[in-house]
Order: sequence, then C-alpha cells, then structure tokens
Amino acid sequence: MELSARNQLKGRVISVKSGTVMAEVQVGVEAGTVVAAITDGSRLGMNLAEGDEVTVIIKATGVMIGK
Repeated sequence: MELSARNQLKGRVISVKSGTVMAEVQVGVEAGTVVAAITDGSRLGMNLAEGDEVTVIIKATGVMIGK
C-alpha cells in the first residue's frame, strides 16, 4: 500500500476495545503507544486483533498544545 502521508509508524496492536459505533485501538510503536479511534465497521472490515502488525498513519492539519 502506497500513501502520500509521510507520518507512518509501524507497530503491533496491543489492544482493541470495541463499542457500538467506535473502536479504540492501541498500537505499540518504537516511540511508545498510539491510540486511534476508528469506526467499529472499519475494525470488523480489517479484522483487527491483538498482535496484528499494522501501520499507524497520521494525517493532521493541525496540532494543538494547551497548558
């Protein structure tokens, strides 16, 4: 799969929490843990499970920090 997004992190699924509409997927990457919220339909379509090797693709138009 080729994508134009440059922020790609390879990792392994740590956990998947499925909800009615959304799923929370924790992925262990070299720098730590990334948590993604995806639709539960996407989780089902990808058949995501703990231990799967995945690529986290970050496409953000803005990053905010508050203090």
